Amino acid sequence: VIPAVFVCFLFMISCASLYFNSLEPPEGTYRIRTIENLPYREIWKGFVFNGEKVGFTHMKISPIPGSDNFLIASQAHLRFLFLGMDKHIALKREDTVRSDLTLISFHYEQQMDKEPLRIDGDIVDGTFRFIQESNGRKKTVEKELNDALYPLSVINLYPVIKGMTIGSKYRYKVFDPQTQAIAPVTQSVTAFETSKEMDVEPSFKVETTLLGHGVSTWINLHGKAIFEIGMGGVLITYKEDEDRARNYLLEAGLNKKDLILDFSCVKTGTTLPCPRETTFLEISLEGVSGVLPILQGPGQEAFVNRNGDADSAMYRITSDAVSLPRARGGVLTKKEHYLYLAPTMHLESNDPEIKKTAADVTSTARTPLEQVRKLTHWVSESIRDEAVDSTSAVDVLHDRRGECQAHSMLYTAMARALGIPTKLAGGLVYMEGIGFLFHNWAESYIDGWIAVDPTFNQVGIDATHIKLVESPFWISILDLGKVVGKIKAEIIDYQATCGDEANH
Repeated sequence: VIPAVFVCFLFMISCASLYFNSLEPPEGTYRIRTIENLPYREIWKGFVFNGEKVGFTHMKISPIPGSDNFLIASQAHLRFLFLGMDKHIALKREDTVRSDLTLISFHYEQQMDKEPLRIDGDIVDGTFRFIQESNGRKKTVEKELNDALYPLSVINLYPVIKGMTIGSKYRYKVFDPQTQAIAPVTQSVTAFETSKEMDVEPSFKVETTLLGHGVSTWINLHGKAIFEIGMGGVLITYKEDEDRARNYLLEAGLNKKDLILDFSCVKTGTTLPCPRETTFLEISLEGVSGVLPILQGPGQEAFVNRNGDADSAMYRITSDAVSLPRARGGVLTKKEHYLYLAPTMHLESNDPEIKKTAADVTSTARTPLEQVRKLTHWVSESIRDEAVDSTSAVDVLHDRRGECQAHSMLYTAMARALGIPTKLAGGLVYMEGIGFLFHNWAESYIDGWIAVDPTFNQVGIDATHIKLVESPFWISILDLGKVVGKIKAEIIDYQATCGDEANH
């Protein structure tokens, strides 16, 4: 059962500050000098998405006998309906840390749809080494460290150990196992507040930014994070007891709302009857300007429309399929050429299997454009479109299933393996009978950029693709999360080739 406060949560969150009262902070700096002195050893939290409870988290801190180190064991269980399927995600992590929270070693497991993803790592003599195992395959990564590294699990402990007073700021690096990235964390203490409505006792408010996303956390005078808000109020966690947390998984089957689809879908007043045959689209988007860059090409022209207090981004998109192979774009610099060909953790273009498969698929192609067409067709036909998690191009090649992200990762790695500079793109695409959904595709450079959608088998994509992000790196596509659930769209004009009734 969700606490009554969340029944009206979505109405409240836009003015959440009205429900928190500022207090005079404690004198001096509040600090618990080491993890050993924390007055608690575990914490349970409920997890709410868009006003519906979807799971729980748990963290337990235990001293390791015979040493000055500690084991932080954390877990999260989420269950929700997604595209009509009952999804259950289980995350588990065990971090061995020193009393100052610096990382010594860790074990991480993620279970979703298929065999678990496991990552084990440690730091020895300044070298961070971890082994990723998925579906019986192992991959080893080593990185030299110049700074101290912390586990993701200590983000809400770090301000407590370092000391909190209003105005305190912190910056340090953590390892995020879900993205396999070492990323900087920035934090600041902005207020000392309480809230009767949110059941928050007098607490320091800490603003945290990681991988471009922000979270507000309230940490009480026992050093415990008791309330958190993320994604502008869409994601929250709150303290609760163990029984209520665990019972949720038994009750979750009663929740029939397709939460992710309901939240992320961008509806419009105009219906597009044949989106894959749309050749022109003019559309206005609110909620993008000032949050994401306004991107151009291929086939996309965009600008910001100033209209009082609400700026909108205007996009005019023409399907670039009609102009192939006359792709437009300037000459790549040496740096760009390197970035769009380089192998990465998620796009293993130097992997022998990726290289061999790409060469086999395109063995009869005579030009780079023919290679792109054959790769796109092969990925579209060979990778089953299923809502399962994918961590890298090699995983997709072996599993032969995945969502648009999986199709795009595999295509990008294979194109790079053939020496074709390729980047990832993401944004919105129109799905008939649903509306605009968030989607990933790719762009390859052949005397200019051409857009490629290996999910829909398109070389030269239809005009319902609205590009909001682009990058040579998979992790940068996560910036789409900044606008999920916040976009409003109005179709101004469109043209399609599926009949006169579709032309406006």
